[in-house]
Amino acid sequence: MPFLDKNKIKEKADVFRRKFWDDCLPVDIEKIVNFKLGIKIIPTPNLRESCDIDAQISFNLRWIYVDYDMYRDERQQNRLRFSFAHEIGHYALHQNIYSQFKLTNIYKFRQIITEQISEQQYGYLETQANKFASYLLVPRERFEIEKNKLINQLKADPNFIKIKDNFYLAIPLSTIFGVSAEAMEIVLKDESSNQKIA
Repeated sequence: MPFLDKNKIKEKADVFRRKFWDDCLPVDIEKIVNFKLGIKIIPTPNLRESCDIDAQISFNLRWIYVDYDMYRDERQQNRLRFSFAHEIGHYALHQNIYSQFKLTNIYKFRQIITEQISEQQYGYLETQANKFASYLLVPRERFEIEKNKLINQLKADPNFIKIKDNFYLAIPLSTIFGVSAEAMEIVLKDESSNQKIA
């Protein structure tokens, strides 16, 4: 697997977003997938139960399979937005690797992972796709602006208590960017690892 540091992944995600989206938030990744890239989304019954995945891009990069029940559940939309962005991370970063596999059946995916890719190498693929998704859906320049706005609003509140935990910022920021609170907590942790908030 090629080594890609986080700066290179961020750069690729930023270029991708500028090419296929404007500055509006949240990034409508499903619209990008369907209309800009022409990748068909295929709701698939029991995908989560059978393969332990929410979504999976096909090895020919023409379809994204998504768990049928999750796709229909409005409460799962932020999680699925990240899942789609993760699969587009594979599309943008790993086309050469995916083209080596000649699978036509989504259910053989686990077999390929266990037989042809080491666990460590597969971990690199998944980490890179997660980072791409995070940078794509949460543009860091806008993230800093929105985070600082939120902190200033909180400080203006007479009942303000010093923020010691990213948890208090994660929920309102996750709403702005259309990702789960858990995904936003990871962004906050990554971006403020050497800084104290408030």
